[in-house]
Amino acid sequence: MSEQGKKIAMGIGIYLVVKQLLNVMLGADVFTLVLPVAISVCMALHFWKYTNYAVAGITALIALYYLPANFGGLPSTWLYLTEGILDIGVSAVLILSDDVKAYFNQTE
Repeated sequence: MSEQGKKIAMGIGIYLVVKQLLNVMLGADVFTLVLPVAISVCMALHFWKYTNYAVAGITALIALYYLPANFGGLPSTWLYLTEGILDIGVSAVLILSDDVKAYFNQTE
């Protein structure tokens, strides 16, 4: 069960980095890669028992912060709106998945 949770967490970490790489290609500052890389490393190293909740909170807050602008700029912001919706989904998986919880709550 925790092995499946680890795979899910690593997939989410990869998604966060790839998403930000796309944002950099679309004009974001390269420095914005620091947070997704740090989050991915923390998840990979099983940094803290509650890492999944912290990452879910950070991801959801960022998505919700940009949501009004993404809705307001439609149709030119459809990509960013899709990204925000995916981020909310990622947050839900990190909080609700029993496999992810088992991975972060293991005592090794």
